[in-house]
Amino acid sequence: MRDLFQELYNKVLSLFNSSKEEINPTKSLAVNRLKTVLMQDRVGFSERAIQMLKEELIATVTKYMEIDTENFELQIDAMDNSKTVLNLSIPVLRPKTDDEIDTNIKEQQLKTQRKAQEIVKELEGLIKERTQALIDGKIDPSLLEEATKKASLEEETEEADSKEETNQNESEAENKEEAENSDKEPSKESENAVS
Repeated sequence: MRDLFQELYNKVLSLFNSSKEEINPTKSLAVNRLKTVLMQDRVGFSERAIQMLKEELIATVTKYMEIDTENFELQIDAMDNSKTVLNLSIPVLRPKTDDEIDTNIKEQQLKTQRKAQEIVKELEGLIKERTQALIDGKIDPSLLEEATKKASLEEETEEADSKEETNQNESEAENKEEAENSDKEPSKESENAVS
């Protein structure tokens, strides 16, 4: 009989404990969000920047080891001496083998290559469209004139920068030559004094 009451007591107690466990995840989520907001205010990182950093860190770490991404924690703290500290908690499930690492790196390179090819195709298509529009006379002539002026201004700026750099190099060479000559002149004077 006593066992029956004990079992009943445990079941009732487990009902209350399970409701507390259901509240804890929302509480911890709210606490984490509050921490994130406070961290952003103190350190000056936007939520977007922190999320992007977290995603890049996860992508980098997962190349070399299997991790629990759900429990991956990124914390940025402001110190008293105006420095910032980045703290990471990365639960590692297992390290990856060399073959797995090589495979992951190759896959990443292929993805990057495909993305670059897609961008090039999009740019080629855009260039073809703009060229055809220019040929058909669909582009506003004032836009064309503005682009031409901008291009000529950029060329003039590049030429001016190039001339300035050339003049500066020539000036430095002259200064160096003068310094070398001034070093040689005292030695001639000392030779004349000895004679």
